[in-house]
Amino acid sequence: MNVGAEQGAIVPSGRVPDEDSARMRSLMELVTLVTASRDYADLLDVMAEESRQALGASSVSLSVWERDRGLVRTLVNVGTLAANQDRHPTDEVYGLADHPLVVRMFTEGAAFVQTRGDVHGDLAVDQLLERDGLHSVLSVPVHLDGRVWGELWAGRTAEHPPYSEDDIAFGRLVATQVGAGIAQAEHVARVERLVYTDDLTGLANRRAFEDQLDIAFAQHRESGVPVGVIVADVNGLKAVNDARGHDAGDLVLTTFASELAAAAAVHAGVLTARLGGDEFCALTVGMPSDRVVALAEDICRRAHEELEHGVACGIATTEDLGSAASTPARLLRAADAAQYRAKRSESLVPVVAGRRASPDAASGGSVEGDRRAFRGRGSREPGVFLDVALARLDEVPDLEALGRLVVVAKVLAETVDAAGWFVSRVMQTLGTIETVESGVARTGEMSDSARFFAVDEFPVEEFPASYAAASGQVVVVDVDDARSDPAETALLMAGGLSEMLMCGGSSAGEAAWLVEVVGDELSAPMRPYANVLRAAVAVALHR
Repeated sequence: MNVGAEQGAIVPSGRVPDEDSARMRSLMELVTLVTASRDYADLLDVMAEESRQALGASSVSLSVWERDRGLVRTLVNVGTLAANQDRHPTDEVYGLADHPLVVRMFTEGAAFVQTRGDVHGDLAVDQLLERDGLHSVLSVPVHLDGRVWGELWAGRTAEHPPYSEDDIAFGRLVATQVGAGIAQAEHVARVERLVYTDDLTGLANRRAFEDQLDIAFAQHRESGVPVGVIVADVNGLKAVNDARGHDAGDLVLTTFASELAAAAAVHAGVLTARLGGDEFCALTVGMPSDRVVALAEDICRRAHEELEHGVACGIATTEDLGSAASTPARLLRAADAAQYRAKRSESLVPVVAGRRASPDAASGGSVEGDRRAFRGRGSREPGVFLDVALARLDEVPDLEALGRLVVVAKVLAETVDAAGWFVSRVMQTLGTIETVESGVARTGEMSDSARFFAVDEFPVEEFPASYAAASGQVVVVDVDDARSDPAETALLMAGGLSEMLMCGGSSAGEAAWLVEVVGDELSAPMRPYANVLRAAVAVALHR
């Protein structure tokens, strides 16, 4: 601390003969303090006090931008404080959504000054000045590692000259030294912090996101608070990396991360994260589904303005999905599958799990129209499927019931070019249906939509149509058919799928079994295969 300065003294910003030399002495004192070894809390105190002296402020606050949540958290207040202020506050937090001028300061690095009562000023800032008994304020961003870390907020009372635009340049010099001091103090803590932070973008990482998703779901189960997940995948990143190098690709990622954080900043409490590679995510808690969609639309708009190819965006909320999103993993998979659907259809707007896409959602025309056009090509007659299934069963006469049902499911999935197939067992004593085997007919890795159905067991009482199918009936679920079971339809739409054919039954002395084959816009219609599937399943179970 500059012990030579009188405690509480104010250095006016008007034209005084020794102002420049006084400012330089204060700046040099800050430079000296940066090189000293201090713990984090002590350094914040010292930096704030020295900044107050250098800027001739009545009070100074140092705050950090929690960019993953769109919040500003005050770490220390020094000088003459208002009744509502503490030197070391524990819960002094502001939502950026409430302070437009501060949003610009954080997102664009634009310092500003404002005098109380200025008709051209920011109303929210004016209210803060009135609340804290200040007449003018100088707000300057503090940078760390090339990004805005936080804010240096210096205020003056009416007894002293108000801050003017002329003070901004010196304020930036002071903030630079504050940033240097914080960088040194955070050096040791950085390793621990990076456990939950993505090093490239500064957003939360997958571990932090999943931890917070678990906490959000606990709140959802306890009080019914809605939870939403937005997954956004940057389009064309591989092409950028191949054509211009990984530095250019990293710039694409950091640019989108900034836009994602800026979009989330106007909604209190939204956590933004980079899940890895080109995949980003936002977690909302307590936000109605329509507002989640509005946030995702803003994210898409910003991405298409700043990036060459924009992003593919999927949304899943507990409001829209209900029991289909019974676990955090299911909600995330639903959002991921919706994002996959958006990317496949080249949609310029978000795809919402559990909702039907609008006809003009895709840049290339109607997805439903493309689906109908494709389904007329290359599909086999139902009788051909039955012949192939029976022939393959003849090739493996010693298989148990599960293995024989897997053969049937694979043949049907290959026949209709399905997105995925599943063989499940009914656990009567537990009241659940548990997936035992699953896969896809298409070459390559299992699609996100198929993975969505392949992991969890599900309660029989919530999906009566599945239980009916396991009892020997043939059930067709089509998202475009209002007669389809609503629970099954919601599950299909959550996975970005369009149709499901299921049938099952029991073999002597064994549990009931269920075969499910699911299709998307690329699959052939499954309804014509209903009766032949029943026949194939019966042969497999009673061979």
